[in-house]
Amino acid sequence: MRTICLAISLTALASACSYSHIASTSATFNRVAPALGSEATPAQAGPLVLRVRRHLDEVLRGPDPEEDQLLVLELHDVHLNQRVAIPSESVTPRFTATRFGPRSTGNSFRGFLILRKVGAEQVVAYLHVDVTASTASGSYVQTAKFHGEYKFLRETDDE
Repeated sequence: MRTICLAISLTALASACSYSHIASTSATFNRVAPALGSEATPAQAGPLVLRVRRHLDEVLRGPDPEEDQLLVLELHDVHLNQRVAIPSESVTPRFTATRFGPRSTGNSFRGFLILRKVGAEQVVAYLHVDVTASTASGSYVQTAKFHGEYKFLRETDDE
């Protein structure tokens, strides 16, 4: 009985080491404006840029217990309800994770997105993206997952 209790305690402790909790998430978008004086259709206006910012509270994992993550997807010539690979010629991804200690940068992206709706004030997209990121020294490697439907609101000037 004592061995079983010890095994359960060690299992609980080990599972706590990989526990993380997403404290807050915001998703915004913008589109680069055309050059002054030129008439352009929305497709010619420039890339559609989607940003997912989230704050993670982690327990006993990584170099410190909290981090801020930023995933940026720059979309070129992406059509509604089309499954587009990430990365691809149509989607350029960037990722950073900032902690009290070293900063991680995304170096490998795998997944896809499906653009569901593009409006003046809101963009809806389904993301299924796994990011592998590491510190500049390579001493810390992490995987961030962005899975699910996101509603991106138009970025304001103060962001």
